[in-house]
Amino acid sequence: MARPIKKEAIASKKEFEFKDRVYLLKGNSTPISYMLRSKHSANKPLLYFDQEFKVNRALRWSDNQTSPFIDEQDGYAIATPIIFENGSLYVKKEQVELQKFLSIYHPDNNNAYYEFDAEEKASEEYDELTAKLDAQNTVREMPIEDLEAIARVLLKGKVELMTSSELRRDMLIFASKNPQEFTSLVNDDSIKFRNIAIRAVQMDIINVSSDGRTVNWSGKDGGRIITVPFGENAYSALAAFFLTDQGMDVLSDISNKL
Repeated sequence: MARPIKKEAIASKKEFEFKDRVYLLKGNSTPISYMLRSKHSANKPLLYFDQEFKVNRALRWSDNQTSPFIDEQDGYAIATPIIFENGSLYVKKEQVELQKFLSIYHPDNNNAYYEFDAEEKASEEYDELTAKLDAQNTVREMPIEDLEAIARVLLKGKVELMTSSELRRDMLIFASKNPQEFTSLVNDDSIKFRNIAIRAVQMDIINVSSDGRTVNWSGKDGGRIITVPFGENAYSALAAFFLTDQGMDVLSDISNKL
């Protein structure tokens, strides 16, 4: 028989906060009554893996014992059922050992159920609201040319036919619903260059060949600007080209004609 591990040898845990706790079942269904497994058996193992000693330790919840480990309990342990009512379980701060059993040791934590943290939830909601507000403020303050560049990536339809007010309105709506995606595009310098390339084609300053493999200056004497790498989008290739020394000169010429 394996030698019981003394409580003093167990890997130390962070100081457990003394407070009331609420545990909620995961998933969409919330049964009227759900009994959480609380005792190890050969047919239904309930084990905690001790990281320090690299062993699995059998668990049994009993409110007349001071340890959740069977090898540390005496012969008078009374297995107490743990029951979720309507999908939730409220555990008072005085029931600290039960809280530790549920929050630290039970293998079903974050699988069958999770601890509801009102403060953490409020913090997540605050971060989400702040992200939306920041994204919307960016839409309001961004130059219309830069906003148009992002709109070409995000919005369907003819962006060039939209008025400035229509563009800002639609982008405000999008930024509110998708602040992370909008913000990531704001920080993507290539988006602005793609927009310049698109506008230059629309204004017949440059043109893209029918097979999408070359970009040329428009007109009878128009020379080749770049050969587009196989499988790459012409506008993406132009955006990358604009970042080169030669490309900066081309970008300057195009910008002066827009």
